[in-house]
Formats: sequence, structure tokens, C-alpha cells
Amino acid sequence: MGKASNEVEIQQSISLAVCRWSAWAPGMTDLAAWRSWAEGEAIISGPVAPDVQFVAPMARRRLSGLSRMVFHVAVDCLGDGQESIAYVLCSRYGEYNRSYGILTELAKGEPALATAFSNSVHNTSASLFAIEKQDHAQSTAIAGGEATLEAGFMEAWSLLSDGIASTVLVVYHDEPLPDLYQGQPTTVVNSAAFAMLLQLPEPGSDAKNLHLSWRARQDSGTGPCNQSDPALQVLRLLIQGGGPFALETERLTWSWSAHHEAA
Repeated sequence: MGKASNEVEIQQSISLAVCRWSAWAPGMTDLAAWRSWAEGEAIISGPVAPDVQFVAPMARRRLSGLSRMVFHVAVDCLGDGQESIAYVLCSRYGEYNRSYGILTELAKGEPALATAFSNSVHNTSASLFAIEKQDHAQSTAIAGGEATLEAGFMEAWSLLSDGIASTVLVVYHDEPLPDLYQGQPTTVVNSAAFAMLLQLPEPGSDAKNLHLSWRARQDSGTGPCNQSDPALQVLRLLIQGGGPFALETERLTWSWSAHHEAA
């Protein structure tokens, strides 16, 4: 009749090699600044104005601050001659600030501008980036609540393990909700984006391996841990190595670590 159900193994950990990474947040304009931030010596502060001068002026005017961050880190992370690449863009809230602005105008009796409406969807950044690069590669936009980065990382692992792509660019990007939502539970405190160029791990490679595992959350009688910007804690691991960093959500406890594999 087949194997007993208790013989079925469910994979609860995955690893990917981080070939390159890039990050941007207000005040964090180079690696030295990010290292200071990782050590607790600098804070994310300032206007959301990443450099996207490589985009034509007419197209640049369509980009929100969120999309500009995506363009900046994605282009910085991508190298020349990448083959069989796929894109995974993950954001908990996406262009919600644009959607909120449209709803605010409608509440005042003002019409919604077609351009604003078309650029308020969750996959706006992914679509505009594909148009800018004239790239027909597979692109996925993901929102996974508190575990948005985890969902994006698992999607990348699936694409690589199934042979759909040999390299996947994962771009995490988010920004705080409008002031109306201040005081409500959220994991997004800072505007930030970071990109990781990922491949399957290879023995002896110089790339840093990023590990993600998960297990059923143990009921401690408290709600999920809403640590500020948990995705940025993963970026801290890329900068400093080590771990683990754990994120507790409603159902699962996720654990991240980063280190070089032994040859």
C-alpha cells in the first residue's frame, strides 16, 4: 500500500550561496556606513533619495521612493553577463503609500489619476524594472506578512532547485505605513531595500552561505514577536556573519544564520 506516513520527511531547512549583495537606506550609502549600522554605531535616517540617474528622466518621474530603492540595489547587485536569471521581489506592503494617497484623494472627491493608479499595485517595482531592462526573464512579486523575506528566499530556492534558473536575484523592499497606522503592530520601521544574488551552494566556494530553517512555533502564551525590521537583521548577518537570528510569527519560528562553508 506504500510507505507509512511517518516515513515521509518534510524539509525544514534550506541554504543558498550569496554571490553578491547590495543595500540602500536613508543615510546608508556605502559599505562602511552599513558596517557602522550593523555594529550599532549608526542609524537609518534621512530622505529616501537613492541615485537612479541611469534611468531616463521621463521614466524616472514615474518611480516612487520605494521603486527607486529597488532599482538602485538591483542594478548595483547585478553583474554583466548573468545567464538564466530569475527575479524575486518581496515586500510586505509594496506601494501601499501610493494606494493610500489615492484613497485619500477619492475621499476628498478628487478623481484618481490613471498613472498613480497603475503604479499602486504590489508588483509595480517588478514591472517597471523589467520594462527598464527590457528583460523577459521570470519575475515574481511576493508578500508574506511578517515572513515576507522568508517567503522570497524559499521562492528563490525553489527556482534554483527545480533548475528553472541558475541564478536568482532577490530584492527585499519596504517602507513604513502612513501615519494613520502608527501604533498598530508592524515590522517595518525604516525605508530600506537590499538585493541578494543567489545560487545553489557549491563546496569550496568563497560565497557566504545563508541558511534558513523553520519549525512549529512553541506556544508561550504571547503573540508573535514584532521585532523592528526583521528583514534587516538578515542583512546584518550578511555583513557580520554568524547567527542565528530568530523570527517568531503566528505559526512558525524562522531561524537565519550565515557563514562560509568549509572546503
